[in-house]
Amino acid sequence: MTTQLKNNNFSVEANKNKPNTIKPKIARPNIDHLIKRILVERRKEQKKNFLIFTFILLTISGSVILTF
Repeated sequence: MTTQLKNNNFSVEANKNKPNTIKPKIARPNIDHLIKRILVERRKEQKKNFLIFTFILLTISGSVILTF
């Protein structure tokens, strides 16, 4: 029983002492591209919000004009 524990401890220590394997570098995203993408998305959202606001304003004004 004690020999099994010693063998297990040795294998764990052997795994800890292995040199780190070289990991392939992951390509980093281009920051300029990400900033441009964020700005484009904001412009689209602002345009959508403006169109919705204009539609609601025209609907309200149209209903007010028709009631008179």
